[in-house]
Amino acid sequence: MSVARQKPTDELAILYTRFLEQHSEEWRTRFIAVCRERARQIALLNKQGVRTVADLLSRLPCLSPKLKMFGIELTWLLKIRQAVPVLLEVLLEPKADRALRITCAFALYMLKAGKTTTRVFVGIGKRELRSDAPDCNWLEAVIHGLGAPDDQQAIELLVSIFERVDLPGSLRGDAADKLGCVGRVSDRRTGLFRRCRDAAMRGLTDDSIHVRFWSMYLIGSLCSDYRSRRGPRITGFESVLPRLREIAATDQRLAPGYWWPMSGEAEDVIVCIENGGWRDPEAAERYPLNSKRGVDGPD
Repeated sequence: MSVARQKPTDELAILYTRFLEQHSEEWRTRFIAVCRERARQIALLNKQGVRTVADLLSRLPCLSPKLKMFGIELTWLLKIRQAVPVLLEVLLEPKADRALRITCAFALYMLKAGKTTTRVFVGIGKRELRSDAPDCNWLEAVIHGLGAPDDQQAIELLVSIFERVDLPGSLRGDAADKLGCVGRVSDRRTGLFRRCRDAAMRGLTDDSIHVRFWSMYLIGSLCSDYRSRRGPRITGFESVLPRLREIAATDQRLAPGYWWPMSGEAEDVIVCIENGGWRDPEAAERYPLNSKRGVDGPD
């Protein structure tokens, strides 16, 4: 798919064309509307004289809100790691809104921005958790930005957010999701692992559907993680099997943001506890894809 007629100095357009060429024709066809919109945004940048990586990095903080958001997206799509200091600058702007902070945080996560950036996010997270009125928008950005499985400070902060029942369920669910994604929480003999395990077990009866869903996912991830590292099958979750079987039998609501029901996720996690690995095929593959999604509404 051609982005636009390219001049030798149109570095961003050339890099984006190479990005598209890394994907199959089927992928490009499936996401043709997204690809066309990105091409249009690159053309708009071009008209403003933003044609190279150097142009983008120098002009990013001053772009219009929409082009700034797209420029941030380009940094991780095109793997522009030298964008990290600029992304941090934009993230920490006093006037940055929720969407801008989250977009920056996600880009930094995708770029694997390193220990300095992790320290920034951990510092912000600790500041908010100490506050009498934590800023949930900042905590949401922190969750999106963290994700190094070998950084115990980052993992501990995510566990702390997950444990905090005074925080919104959607936020705690996001923390559990990230804990499940990064894989290794900690050695299961440690207090950090036990805190994560206990919070996930409690989460199965939480008032928030977000916390219940992501607690199930995290339990499954904890169980399957040890199998993937050739360790012994993890135990200690058998006591929640009755609760999971109840969800599997009765809760047909769609999981938040997805197309399969809570019951399908519970079925998968039961298999993880009993066998040490995810059910094959997983719920995402067993249930037909449709346009209806579980909504991220009130808890």
